Amino acid sequence: MLSGDVCLALPACRKRSGKGLRNKVKEADVPQRRQKTGWRKAGRVKTLRTAAAPLLAGCVAVLLTQAVAADERAPVERPEIPAAADVCAGVREQTVQVTFDSSEALFVSAAGDRFLASDIEMPVQASGQAGGEDARRNTLQTYLESRPDLELAAVAAGPENRWGLTPGWVFVSDDGHSALLQEQLLKAGVAIFAPGHAGAECADALRAAETQASLARAGLWGETSPRLVYSAAAPKSFSDASGHYVIARGRIVSLGKTRSTRYLNFGKYWKTDFTVTLKASAEDDVNTALGRSGWTLDALEGQVVEIRGSVQERDGPSMVLRHPEQLVVLNDKRAGRDGQSSN
Repeated sequence: MLSGDVCLALPACRKRSGKGLRNKVKEADVPQRRQKTGWRKAGRVKTLRTAAAPLLAGCVAVLLTQAVAADERAPVERPEIPAAADVCAGVREQTVQVTFDSSEALFVSAAGDRFLASDIEMPVQASGQAGGEDARRNTLQTYLESRPDLELAAVAAGPENRWGLTPGWVFVSDDGHSALLQEQLLKAGVAIFAPGHAGAECADALRAAETQASLARAGLWGETSPRLVYSAAAPKSFSDASGHYVIARGRIVSLGKTRSTRYLNFGKYWKTDFTVTLKASAEDDVNTALGRSGWTLDALEGQVVEIRGSVQERDGPSMVLRHPEQLVVLNDKRAGRDGQSSN
């Protein structure tokens, strides 16, 4: 049982106890003043201690109710996300030593294989500009020159493209510790996650690294330009984003489909509003990715989502969903009504 002094120190108790307990009687004075301070009910005289008992019990009930409510609001515990180096690379034994070629922003092996750091985009710190080879070259060069003792290695993340470049996962090692370069750049806030080859666990790790930078306002996240995140409900705001890789967030107003294409409409007027398209053949892969947070494409009408990709101007601003990890739902069914997505 809580004492009167402890209860009176708690706001929840003070609301119930009122002025009677705030003007409390000193313990030593009770015997002498019992008859003067007694409360009469049904012909019986109750002492202050006896009369306060129901109020104290009420205080305990209030506190227990608040504790239960707080426990119900506690966030859902999620497993710790592993380091990207452990989940992105596939067969680590296939890595090769590389050096950085600053003239092309590539990583080159002794055999002449040329690797492009996969699944990241590097915006330029200038209003109205984002991406480009200059940004990639400058960002990589600045980061690597600041750490000259790093050893570099790479492993293919996908097949060689038509320009003879292999998208790759690049590892940086120092004193025996190895980390994924892409993850380090995302944590520094000098790149944004651009899914192209990442699997589910890899995407979680890279998105978590980006989120860490965003919350800390690191790098570009602390700058006013370039703009990294756009409102899907404001199509005119995309006027300076055409051709650039950006992040868009907003509520899906309606869904549409044809035999070959699926449409996510973020406004009522598809001729001017923001739209996301994907091939019907990609629907199963997208549903698999969405399913990790309890969603399917058919259930997304009215939901708030995040989509990232290159902006095109065609009947209003639009993006093409080419990789399932480009799209996440921001209210995660697994976390309850107030949860946030982690995939």
